This record gives sequence, C-alpha cells and structure tokens, in this order.
Amino acid sequence: MGFDSEWWKKFFKGTWQQVQPLCRSPEQTQKEADFIESVLKIQPPAEILDVPCGEGRLTVELASRGYRMSGIDINEVFLEDAREKADKRGLDIAWHQGDMRKVPWEDKFDAAFCMWGSFGYFDGVGDLEFIKVVSCSLKNGGSFLLDIPVVETLFPKYQSKGWSTIGDVIVLEDRCFDHTTGRLEVDWTFIRQKEQETYHSSIRIYTYREVVNQLNQNGFEHFEAFGSLKEEPFEFGSLRLFLVARKSGG
Repeated sequence: MGFDSEWWKKFFKGTWQQVQPLCRSPEQTQKEADFIESVLKIQPPAEILDVPCGEGRLTVELASRGYRMSGIDINEVFLEDAREKADKRGLDIAWHQGDMRKVPWEDKFDAAFCMWGSFGYFDGVGDLEFIKVVSCSLKNGGSFLLDIPVVETLFPKYQSKGWSTIGDVIVLEDRCFDHTTGRLEVDWTFIRQKEQETYHSSIRIYTYREVVNQLNQNGFEHFEAFGSLKEEPFEFGSLRLFLVARKSGG
C-alpha cells in the first residue's frame, strides 16, 4: 500500500457513493444535529457551514430547524442528492461544489463543522490549508466542530481486518497503519451479490495534541473535547474525538 494524494476522487465515485446515504438513519442524523447545536452553542438563525457536506443530511436537518446553512462538497452526485432533499422540504440552502480546502466565503459564519472524519485526507500542507480556510470563513468568536479518529481512539481497538454490512452490500476492510507516514491505509472491498469492487483510502491519523496545535496556530482557542454524542469527556479509548474550538477575537 502507498499514499495516493487524490485517492478520495476515486473512492467517493465508486460503490461508496451508493452506500454512504444508508450508513446513518434519520434518528442518528437527528442525534448528531442535536449534538452539533449543543456543543457549538448555537441557536437559529445562526449562519452555519457544513464542510464537506456529502449528501447534505446534516445540512438539511439543521436548515429545517431554522439555521441559515451552507454546504460544500466536491462530489456532484452527493450535491445533487442534497439539493433534491432541500427542495422537497422547501429549504433555502447555499450549496457549493468544490474542494474543502477552498471555502469561497470569508468572515461569514457563526459556526462550522466537519463531521464523519474527513480531516486527514490530504498531506500535512493540505490539512493545514483546510483549517486556515475554515478559520477565514468564520466570524471572530465563531466556533468549529471537528469530528475525527485520532491515535487515542484508533489504537485501543485497532484490528488489521474488519467487515460490516450496509444495506445489501458486504464491506471488507484490509487495514495497515504506516508508522513512517502516520497514515491509515485501507483497502475496501464492496460485495453485492456476485459483483465486487475494491477501493483504497489513506487518512493521516493525528494525536489529540497535534490537532489542537494545528488549530491553535491558525487562530483557534478555548478547546473542548468530547468522546461521544452523549458529550462525555474525551479520553484515551474513546470511540471518536469531537473537538470544539473557537476563533479568537470574539
């Protein structure tokens, strides 16, 4: 396995594009939206950025609660799905197709969030670019929620192989952590009836301290870390890191 700097262009146009919308139930989406509202300490009609927004499940849910939402994603199929969901519910959402490292707004949002582990897709420079553009997009005092796997969540339960089912698709994972790059390299095999496809992902796995340092160096402060949607304090062995930071100046 090796690091393909643009692996995500292939991965999210394969079978994953079909199964991703099935991974979270409407009930799970509502719980995540509740969590976002709580930890970001926001109320309607605040302006919120969802980046990347995927098929818009959280963007649409929060817009239905009265927030002024904007969503960015590079995948045109996901965005078309997102637009259809919003239109069916009569919701006015600003959608933008593009790279998550190139947010087209400045000093606009009261808060932003990046859910489901999209941070770490790029090399170190690319990851920093993302943090910088999110910082620029926020008003002074705006809050940012980052949901990611980190060393402290990955290694207590790390296994080299795994499998699951999503709808009628069997998903096999062949994992390898490359200690020389700090990246988790995974071959994903999707099996549906007699058909199967294999795609590769590569995610930089940071430590909690490294992520906080990157945010701090780009204008963020006042960090809060949670280990679950129940707002339990983050600790070694938590399932995820949900890190909240506030842009300085507010």
